[in-house]
Amino acid sequence: MSRSLAGTVCLAVAVLAVSTTRADDLGPGIDLSTFDDLQPAHRSSTWEGAPLEDVRLGGGTAERRFYISGMIGPSFANISSPVAGRGDVASSDTLFNAGGALGVAFERSHGRLRLELEGMGRSKYTGLEANGIATTFLTNNWSAITNIWRDFMITERFGVYGGGGIGGGGYKLGETFAGVAVSAPAKGAFAWQAGGGLLWEVTERLTFDAGYRFFQIDAIQQQPGFLPNQFAASEVMFSLRLYEPFRAWR
Repeated sequence: MSRSLAGTVCLAVAVLAVSTTRADDLGPGIDLSTFDDLQPAHRSSTWEGAPLEDVRLGGGTAERRFYISGMIGPSFANISSPVAGRGDVASSDTLFNAGGALGVAFERSHGRLRLELEGMGRSKYTGLEANGIATTFLTNNWSAITNIWRDFMITERFGVYGGGGIGGGGYKLGETFAGVAVSAPAKGAFAWQAGGGLLWEVTERLTFDAGYRFFQIDAIQQQPGFLPNQFAASEVMFSLRLYEPFRAWR
């Protein structure tokens, strides 16, 4: 009986020793008490941290932009009477021009294509006629032109542009003779212009340009029996163009 008990004890000790050795071989044990301190892991999205870009026409690039512009400059004008092919200059004067435009610019290779509606007003015209006796005066001089301009960039910020437009214009014509002023009702006619100039992109949204334009209003016969008169001018224009003027309101 004592031999059986001794054998059983020896077998138990051997099994415990083997179990301890195998546990040590598997590495340190897991401390289950630390599970209470674990917090849920933060799951990061695949899109987290990725830059967000505005989705626009043309695969992420701004292909068209709305703009407004203001324009001022001198106008070297003359009034002529194109009768029987003569077109003699009756008088001339230097005026002050001011106006504005609304437009849309389309991105193109090496620049932009711009479509705009322009409105312009001019100061009073007073010119001594060729006979040296009478004086022609002109008021309410206006024009509304639809323009097409093409910008070509030479460098990143400097470029040139050219184009023109058609529309309408008008004025109120009068004459002073021997101290007596007589004026006719205001009338309008077809008008056109063409020109070009230099441009400078001050910032991404602000552009300054300086250019030359030739502007003309078709002959207008103010009253029956009077000679028709035609207004034409060589104009120097300075413009500031602001793209996306209402961006801050969106």
